[in-house]
Amino acid sequence: MNGREIGNIACKILGIFFIVQGTNTLASIISFKASTPGLNGYQSLLNICFALIYIFCGILLWFLSDKISVIMNTGKRNADNKSVIEIGDIQRVAFSVLGLYFIGSSLPKLVSSLINMYFLTNAPNSTTIFMLGLGGILTQFIIGLGIFLGSQGLANFLKAMRSAGIKRENDSEEKI
Repeated sequence: MNGREIGNIACKILGIFFIVQGTNTLASIISFKASTPGLNGYQSLLNICFALIYIFCGILLWFLSDKISVIMNTGKRNADNKSVIEIGDIQRVAFSVLGLYFIGSSLPKLVSSLINMYFLTNAPNSTTIFMLGLGGILTQFIIGLGIFLGSQGLANFLKAMRSAGIKRENDSEEKI
């Protein structure tokens, strides 16, 4: 199994997670709508869009997992032209998937907040409330994007941190 296959599987697992999250949210919204007869149809449509964005992100991750795994991996090969998996490759894939998780988790909230801010501007202090919530969501999105795009640098940083410090002599050299 090479790094691209690991990245492909990780993206598909993350896609399944988002689809399950969206389905769970959609079921909660539908049960809430059924139990609250006075709820406006427009409001429930906004809530349903939130769940559908989760499902859409999961489906996109599933179908684009091959292309995303190519972006995540450089694909080193040994003398036999077989793929070589190193710890840095696994770390890079893990950081990329973590970044995708943050992006995918914040994207539905970001879209929902922007839609609510656009349509509910007449309510008192609504813009201030939405802007306060939007800061955390934007921060999560930017951090996720940074982790996804900077996964190689983060893996190199971890490698440097492991090798930092006092160098030890080998036990075999001490016995001679």
